[in-house]
Amino acid sequence: MNTDNELPLATTQRMDVAPVDPVSGGISIQQAFQAAATRTLDKESLSVMKELLAMDAEQKFNDAFVALQKDMPVIVAQTVIKNRGKYERFEDVMDKIQPVLSKHGFTVSFDQDFDEKRIITKCHLKRGTHTQTNSFAVRTGPADTDTQSDCKAATTAKRNALLQALNIVIRQDILTEEHDAHIEGDPNAKVTPEQAAELEHRCQMTNSIVPAFLKFANATRFSDIPANKYAECDQMLRRKEQAGR
Repeated sequence: MNTDNELPLATTQRMDVAPVDPVSGGISIQQAFQAAATRTLDKESLSVMKELLAMDAEQKFNDAFVALQKDMPVIVAQTVIKNRGKYERFEDVMDKIQPVLSKHGFTVSFDQDFDEKRIITKCHLKRGTHTQTNSFAVRTGPADTDTQSDCKAATTAKRNALLQALNIVIRQDILTEEHDAHIEGDPNAKVTPEQAAELEHRCQMTNSIVPAFLKFANATRFSDIPANKYAECDQMLRRKEQAGR
């Protein structure tokens, strides 16, 4: 006869001892689960089994996430933003990572909330019964209409919540002058010979102190100036050129 604290899911009272894992020196989650299942499933046993199942799901999630990270593609920004470089839109990011997510059994979903002037988006990364959540908040800004402002903030929050949840870094194309727009995402790239000669000539024309300028440019000579420093060097010299007029 069953008591209030017992469920008719098992009748045996056998208390087997789970075998020891030879690698870790302890028992695995699966072995602990089997050991718990050998006794009558009262409420305490059910609670223990639920905890073991949750631990197993989290462990499988973490193992799969490591494999997911190894297969995650390098994403280089493609959408041009005038005077600011390049940007990768949310839909373009999803298009690139969806096959990898599916391969490793992950799904993503989102929900949003509003707090004063902020849009808060939560990205839920799920595999099996385990879910990991990452939040990102964006303040609404000026736009033609309130709806456009909300939509812009919501899209930005959604995109960044996803990037953070998956630890995705978007490589930026380096945009300076139009003829140099082909340099993409290489932090070790140097300025072109033409740019190096141009900067050196402009330093001479503005009576700039060359060692100080090269130190600012993180280089020992003009040909070694990093390509991603060209815009800053150009801006500095422009200010001097305008001041000398």
